[in-house]
Amino acid sequence: MDSLLKLPEGAAYTKRSGQANIKVATHGNTVYITGTCDSLQRQVEYYEALYHTARDALEQQYEHYQQERKQRTSPALIGTVNLIVGLFSGIILTFIITKRQKQ
Repeated sequence: MDSLLKLPEGAAYTKRSGQANIKVATHGNTVYITGTCDSLQRQVEYYEALYHTARDALEQQYEHYQQERKQRTSPALIGTVNLIVGLFSGIILTFIITKRQKQ
């Protein structure tokens, strides 16, 4: 740790072993350590791409749902119209039937 703190400003210590890399740098009295692994990095990139694809598809589906919802007629309105049409049909049919029975 003492030798790392004695590194000049902007200098870094790096080491590579197979697919693993490590980089140690200092800025002031703070030591920054970064470790990477090539195979893990590829997996991270793969899963990030899957995540972005799924997120984009979900957003597109949600936008489609919102558009469809705006264009769709309210179920309460449809029910009310059907009720009114049914009532008027019943009144008219009752009137016609009673008129024919009187004749």
